Amino acid sequence: MHASLLDTKALAVACLLGLGATASSAACAPRHQVVLADDSRACVTDYAIAREQPPGLPTTLANATPGTGLYHVAVPDNVDSCPRVLGFASTNQHLNAAGPVGAPPDARAAQALRECSAAVRAASTGTTCNCILLIEDGRSALTREQFVQLAERRSSLVAAKPETAGGPVAKPPAPPLPSIATPPPTTENPPSPQTRVSERRLTARALVIGNAAYKTLGVLTNTIGDAQAIANKLRSFGIDVDLVLDANRAEMVLALARYHVNATAYDVNLFYYAGHGLQIGGINYLIPVDLSLSGVSVGAVKLNAISLNDTLEYLPARTRVVFLDACRDNPIARALATTRGAAPAGLAGIDSPSGTLIAYSTKDGFAAEDGAGPNSPYTTALLAHLGDPDDIAIVLRRVRQAVLKATNNRQQPWEYGSLIGDALVLSRLAR
Repeated sequence: MHASLLDTKALAVACLLGLGATASSAACAPRHQVVLADDSRACVTDYAIAREQPPGLPTTLANATPGTGLYHVAVPDNVDSCPRVLGFASTNQHLNAAGPVGAPPDARAAQALRECSAAVRAASTGTTCNCILLIEDGRSALTREQFVQLAERRSSLVAAKPETAGGPVAKPPAPPLPSIATPPPTTENPPSPQTRVSERRLTARALVIGNAAYKTLGVLTNTIGDAQAIANKLRSFGIDVDLVLDANRAEMVLALARYHVNATAYDVNLFYYAGHGLQIGGINYLIPVDLSLSGVSVGAVKLNAISLNDTLEYLPARTRVVFLDACRDNPIARALATTRGAAPAGLAGIDSPSGTLIAYSTKDGFAAEDGAGPNSPYTTALLAHLGDPDDIAIVLRRVRQAVLKATNNRQQPWEYGSLIGDALVLSRLAR
């Protein structure tokens, strides 16, 4: 058997959603059940997002979900200022001797996010709106309060009223999604208005990827150790970390898609990559371990590697810090040296958006060294200084000085972009 997709209009839709009062379902079909981040369960048909029929869908979202299939639903993360849009991707599942057949989850996630982002752009609100996955194959990475808020598109939740033997009993309203501007609620010794902002600790989540065991490019000696050491360092600060090692292209895409969902409620997103990287036509690419050197071409790299520009789209926070220890001597760049559109040494400079800082292990156009120790010179310097109680800009200046000294001035780390707001001290970030 083979996977068949739903009607095109129901497969991937970006449309305006209305608001409506929820009514608790007497029973919830298995295809409508959602497991939330706190392991509680929700029924998608209890919420306006599923019950109302938006323009473009032949039926309601609840009826469009396949009875034996899997689906993803994407919505904007900002209830107050983003348009009410929906991205939806689904696959009917059929069984054969090898098990279920259908579009892979990362493809469906990307489709839903693309449809949602396209609808946001079409609305032209002038507001920064990031789309996130509300439902992913029957699960959600959001808490119940966050899920209800986005599924109902309400910035101020009305108390839910579960049925009891004595009649409906009102529950207190759920708190809003956390944001940079809104400190989390506290019940003991609340700070005064004058000190609340200064004492508020920003939350951060990191995605750390280390690629070493390349199938045809040789094995890098220390990138796995680099990634593991950085992940441990960030965790020691109280930062939540997703660690991915020796990832092929599909695994890198899936890691980014999952991170996009998990990191949406955090103030700061961090991304660290150690492995092969190169530039083609001024665009930087991160190289998965399954990219083959055999018959390599410019087009093959563009199709099978992960562009840095695309990677940034999966970091949903307003403040983003990227560390790239990816400028090592690359056999693909050497193989393409005589090819039209060849890849020069190292990475290309990048024009990053406001609120984003991208730190290279060496200046654009140059190759970084692996070093003789357990970690690269750049990662060694990061490990030594990330815990300094100073703004990241000062920390990176110290890192540059340490790398220059360790390499006898052969390697000079470089940064692109700019952060906004107050000082960003990584060692003071909180979960």
